[in-house]
This record gives sequence, C-alpha cells and structure tokens, in this order.
Amino acid sequence: MDFGITGKVALVSGASKGIGKACAEELASNGCKVVIVARGQEGVDAAVAEMTVKGHRIAGTTADMTTAEGVKQAVEFARSTFGDPDIAVANVYGPKHGRWDDTKEADFREAYEHIVMGLVHLTREVEGHMRRQHWGRLVTIGSNCVKEPHRKLPLLTANVTRVGAVAFNKTLSDELAPYGITVNTLATGGFATERFEEYMRQFATDNDIAYEDLLTDLAKDVPLARFGRPEEMAAVCAFLCSERSSYVTGQTIVVDGGLTKTLW
Repeated sequence: MDFGITGKVALVSGASKGIGKACAEELASNGCKVVIVARGQEGVDAAVAEMTVKGHRIAGTTADMTTAEGVKQAVEFARSTFGDPDIAVANVYGPKHGRWDDTKEADFREAYEHIVMGLVHLTREVEGHMRRQHWGRLVTIGSNCVKEPHRKLPLLTANVTRVGAVAFNKTLSDELAPYGITVNTLATGGFATERFEEYMRQFATDNDIAYEDLLTDLAKDVPLARFGRPEEMAAVCAFLCSERSSYVTGQTIVVDGGLTKTLW
C-alpha cells in the first residue's frame, strides 16, 4: 500500500527507543526523511546507526521536547538537515507518577508543561510551513487514560493532563483543517517497551509484588491477552501521517488490545 508520503520530512520525538523509535522506522520505511529526537545522545546515535544500515534516510538530535527552546532546537535541526517538517509525531514521556497523597501542586504544573505545553510549542514551530503548503500531519502518542482513568497504576497527573492534550488537539484540528492539516491522538494501552518494563519492575518492587505476577494480572484484563508490540502502534501512526488518512482529523484512536471498555 502506497501511503503517499515518500520524500516527506517527519520529526518524531522520544524516538531513540520504544514506540517512538518504531514510529520513526515505519515512517522511514514508507519513504519519509526522518529526524529522531530524544534526550540521550547515546540512544539517538544508536538508533540512527541502526536505521541507516537498513537504508533509511535518518538523522538525529538531542533536545528536551517539553520546552519551547528544546522544540525550537529540534525543528531547526530538521530544517537544516532535510527541510521543514511535513509530519510531526509528539511522543513525550509522561509526568511524575503517584496517587493523590504522593503528589504536590508542582507535580501537576510540571505535568501540564510536559504533556500540554509541549504540544503547544511543537505546533507553533511546525504549522507555518504546513499552512503554506496546504498539507501537514500532527500526531500525538497519548494514553488510553483519556477514555478510562488508570486505576491499578498510580498515574493521577497523567489521567488529568493527557485529557488536556486531547482537548487541545481536538480544538486545534478545527482551526487547521482548512489548511489541509490533520491533528489526531493515539491512545495507547500497555506496550512491551524498555520504559514499560522499567516502570512495571519498579512498581512491582514498591508494592512487594512479583514482576511476573503483576504482568499476568494486567494482561488478563486485555481481551487480546497480551501487551502490544511497538510496531503495531507504529503502523497506525504511519497511516494517520499518510495521504490515505486525509479525511481523518480531530480523532482519538485507541490502540490497546481492546482493554478500554467505554463505548466512545
């Protein structure tokens, strides 16, 4: 299937590993020139080297995509390397974890800066070029907590701010639609990534639960009875970034193996 994005410039954040890396590779395999962004130079270099060997057009840079300065730096790198981004995938890791008794007001402010303002900064930097060419794709890797709050896991600030990001994208989609720019959110469930394992192992330790028992307990709630693979999320992301998704905007698409029980 030709997605019609050969030669497009894609900027993917949080792309040195996990879902972000899978999205970057999927876009590259569909002909995009991809800039991957992450905070760690070593991870960026390793991901670039791995994808370059496969014949993809990849470049990478380090930046903090939760700040205006970091976003500007990353976009300027993309512009000087391949050109202005036609596609931007926002994949910023979630805020500080905790339940109500564990969180302070500063934690909520930080979460809002990361999850919502990070999107605001990215949009400001890339939408001008997209408007001028009357084509653009903005995709946010979010969480299924926007449909059903996390209950088993202590993710209060994520439950609150991920919804704010969806509201931003939904409102933005209306304003950018006349310029041929689509704006969508992917709501993820549990995916077998390095960060997922790190978080779950720490959660199991903190709660005196065997790691394997924790995974079994969480997976049994998923109708498909397993956690997702990064490439499964990447396939949906690539579609939303494609020419074939030109009539899909303002949507929150859940990719969680059927875990979410809501009807909408």
